[in-house]
Amino acid sequence: MTSLRRAVGRLVSRLRRWRRRQWLLAILSTCILIISGTYIYLQTPILWFISIEPGIVPTHDEAGPERIMVVAPHPDDDILGVGGTMAEAAVAGASVLVVYLTNGDANRAARRVITMNPFHIPAQYRALGSRRQKEAVLALRRLGLASANAVFLNYPDRGLTPLLENHWSPVDPYRSRFTNRDANYSLQSLNPSADYCGANLVEDLGFILRRYQPTILYLPHPEDAHPDHHAGYRAVMLALEASASQFVPPDIRCYMVHLFEERWPVPSGVHVALPLSILPVSIAAEPWHSVVLPEWAVDAKLSAIRAHYSQWLTSRGFLAGFVRTNEIYVSATDLPELTAK
Repeated sequence: MTSLRRAVGRLVSRLRRWRRRQWLLAILSTCILIISGTYIYLQTPILWFISIEPGIVPTHDEAGPERIMVVAPHPDDDILGVGGTMAEAAVAGASVLVVYLTNGDANRAARRVITMNPFHIPAQYRALGSRRQKEAVLALRRLGLASANAVFLNYPDRGLTPLLENHWSPVDPYRSRFTNRDANYSLQSLNPSADYCGANLVEDLGFILRRYQPTILYLPHPEDAHPDHHAGYRAVMLALEASASQFVPPDIRCYMVHLFEERWPVPSGVHVALPLSILPVSIAAEPWHSVVLPEWAVDAKLSAIRAHYSQWLTSRGFLAGFVRTNEIYVSATDLPELTAK
């Protein structure tokens, strides 16, 4: 009987300890959930002091004779593709305008690392998008540019292809499964509260093209493996086609970022003394142009990429692979198709 009482007592004691642990775990989890919503802003305090102006596109008369426009599907694509070229343009006094199609708010790995939260919370994806806007502006500053050189469209990350193919009209907008929004949620954008649809995306791009009238236009390559990239190319080409009669066509140049079937760029990591070579066989046959960068521009590009801290945390090897002694592009006139597919 005594041994039975002892056994019951031990069991009750274990249950009490287990319950205390469960309560402690519940309290700890609750605290993590509470602070994780704001922790995304605390990771890099310098971002607090970066202001973003609402999207304002200068006219071609205001911008000057040489106008460079870079279309980036996500914040950081502009730096990866032509960061050194933009730094040189800034020093030379040329006008530079970077148009970000999305805020890059659907990056699961970055959100999980920064918020330390494994759960799917749409508000945190929206907060990540706002943070990536500030990272983009900080990166441009490190190239010698300002926030006025950036225009954010805030269309859905990982949703540009559905906009063009399945959600063209504002009557049937696309809803992001990450941010849980079917319209623009950022006030720091060209067209706040615009519905997520292909017609609005193309119209916004057409407005920018007609107003700014770039002389050189950098686009993602149409065969880039990321769906947002080749959809971005298609959207810009549609906008150019609709506005073709209203200004002189720019010199269109395409940069490559993603080749999922092949490893590129190689080697990964920081190798600032090496050139960026056309190694992947899938694009090697195209007539690529190589632009040699001065050492200071290479250093500025690396600094700018590191400003995208939310991406550097999880993909530094890949990002750093683009920091080389040169940058490459292919002219759109050398591509098989010049219009949207």
